[in-house]
Amino acid sequence: MKKELLLACGLFLALPVGQGFAEGKTALAEKWSVHQTHEMKLFGFNEDEGTYYEDEPNDTFAKATPVETGYFLSGSSHNQSVNNGKDIDLYKFTLKDEEDYSLVAYTQNQREQTLKIRVLSSDGEEVAKSTLFSEDGYDLQSIESVLTPGTYYLEVTNSYSTVLNENYAIFHDVYGYGQSFERLAGEDRYETSVKISQDGWLDGEAETAVLATGANFPDALSATPLAYRYGAPLLLTRQASLPAVVKNELVRLGVSKVFIVGGTSAVSADVENQVKNMGIKVTRLSGTDRYSTSVKIADEIGAGAVVVATGGNFADALSIAPIAAQLEMPILLSRKDSVPGAVSTFINNWDVERSYVIGGVNAISDAAAKKLPGVKRISGADRYATNSKIIDTFIEDIDTFFTYFATGTNYPDALAGSALAAQYSSPVILTNPAKANIATKTTVEKYMDQMYVYYILGGETALPQSAIDQLFAE
Repeated sequence: MKKELLLACGLFLALPVGQGFAEGKTALAEKWSVHQTHEMKLFGFNEDEGTYYEDEPNDTFAKATPVETGYFLSGSSHNQSVNNGKDIDLYKFTLKDEEDYSLVAYTQNQREQTLKIRVLSSDGEEVAKSTLFSEDGYDLQSIESVLTPGTYYLEVTNSYSTVLNENYAIFHDVYGYGQSFERLAGEDRYETSVKISQDGWLDGEAETAVLATGANFPDALSATPLAYRYGAPLLLTRQASLPAVVKNELVRLGVSKVFIVGGTSAVSADVENQVKNMGIKVTRLSGTDRYSTSVKIADEIGAGAVVVATGGNFADALSIAPIAAQLEMPILLSRKDSVPGAVSTFINNWDVERSYVIGGVNAISDAAAKKLPGVKRISGADRYATNSKIIDTFIEDIDTFFTYFATGTNYPDALAGSALAAQYSSPVILTNPAKANIATKTTVEKYMDQMYVYYILGGETALPQSAIDQLFAE
């Protein structure tokens, strides 16, 4: 997703307008980018885009464009002399039950102040009307209301000027107040990375993808901030050959550039050539070892602050990965007792003032940490407690509306999922697939009121439903 879209969604979600607004994030985050570039269609429903396009003329109840909740509505305020400078667009929808109803609307040229939306009953009475919220330069029209069963009409007008052609997009939906679960999983780790990509990126939406090995973790641990830097999914490949499902995903995404992280021992020259033969530009980021590879990736990102994690295990780096990405901090790998020279050189060259050391002294010793500028260590008794400490530390910087769960005993699913989580400013919670760690369970309980959609990364073998159920058991 586009960074500016997510920022706008983040501002929108922060407004004090009620729980229902927040739950519109799914469709907003996944579909709004369509309207940033889409040319208006004449009319009809586009299932791929999840959008109803107005069917003009729709200025009377009899001619109202029929729609359903849970989708975008796309239309144009077409004020001209023939309609006395006031185009009225009407959309018709029906509710079978009493529902908590939410609506948000934007215009193409930021004329939200003059956009007006009313919910009308079937007898023409006003039931609710939109109000304008503004924050940090972002405006939106929004409605939050409880609607009883019946047929309703959305009336859309824009009073900006007598002569006006202004495209607008509306998202409206009804919401319950419970959490929902969704599993993102394929037949293996490679297909799982594709399923994760498909959940976060529309067809043709990603110019860039990051490709990492699915066979071993060291070269891949620093890849998430790179993926976030380019709005890219993070896909996994076999060392010797590009899985067909991954190749097909590169085509679906419309990728024109791929970053391969790691040397040929991680991702072979044959894989690189397979990607190049697809007409895709390839840039390989690799060093002489895992530590210098992390620096090569960091050079592509830049730094004000950095994350330093052990290169000897995957859990600490993956726990911080989506948050480091969101805060544009590269992940540098270190030995336990000494900071590699390449890492120290990078820190000096970029005048880094803050270093977040992830994990305890068994991961990175105090002697090594003292060589870093502005050190703040984040650690717990084990990988799960460290993961919880990270979430607590950065809770003001993240949004737990979407929360991602991955096994803490292997890295592939959490790695691919961390790139998706970063796009939504979300955390990844590592959990024990056999028995829930008390720290993990405490974290879920602490932030449960802020969590609405839980994504389980990987299949039942990697992270069984029973492990998730333990986190929510009384």
